[in-house]
Amino acid sequence: MTGTHRESVVDLVVDGVPCRLPFSEQTIRLCHNLLAQWTARQRELGRRMVVFLAAPPGAGKSTFASLLARLSREDKAYEPLVALPLDGFHYHADVIATGIVCVEGRQVPMREVKGTLETFDHARFAEKCGELCSGGAVSWPRYDRNIHDVVDDAIVVPADAHLVLVEGNWLLSSESPWDETRGLADASYLLVADKDLLHRRLVARKVRGGLTPEAAEEWYMRCDGMNVRRVLAHSSACNMLVEDEGGSIWTSGDTGAESDAGAFPQE
Repeated sequence: MTGTHRESVVDLVVDGVPCRLPFSEQTIRLCHNLLAQWTARQRELGRRMVVFLAAPPGAGKSTFASLLARLSREDKAYEPLVALPLDGFHYHADVIATGIVCVEGRQVPMREVKGTLETFDHARFAEKCGELCSGGAVSWPRYDRNIHDVVDDAIVVPADAHLVLVEGNWLLSSESPWDETRGLADASYLLVADKDLLHRRLVARKVRGGLTPEAAEEWYMRCDGMNVRRVLAHSSACNMLVEDEGGSIWTSGDTGAESDAGAFPQE
């Protein structure tokens, strides 16, 4: 039985947008368990702890990260968590507009595959992630969906932020050059979901953004669907999380989690 019953409505800011979202009792419980584990581990380390949360497009990683951050601030037993997006490391809009990249053996304009691994500035991410792991204050970029461009130094991580989570599609990819930075995290989690569920969500997202259903489906076939496949095929982590059809998130192997085997990554 999947955890589809909604128990709590929480006010969050996701990708810079305020929203009120419902979460199941199971998802809330998982968040508290993770926060307790991370707090204990950070205090054992005695320094900043960095967690990577990777997921394919449409799996709700940004929302989950925002929920974790919100709950961490509501209970003094937890170390406050700062959630940071990988999306700030998209190349700037002028580069995307004119750039050409090789994606799976094909030379394509960046603007036609925006969001895929090749449209991120990995060198800049590696530099910033090194600063983050050093434990000092760090400025972090954010992708602004209103202007469809990166805003540099939009987020400030203070030196006293001892628990930081970075979320994004490519963080745990074995594809070069991301395989060089996946080991920087003290803990890593991969959130997966059924590919058909992700397909429906991603098409619906594009329709809400103004595309026709036909154009949204075409974008999925050209870009989003490829990204889902690549993330699932080339990402792995010691800790697996699964989102069910009802939106609840479970630890992999929990008897409550039902997921198509095709949702899991294969090396």
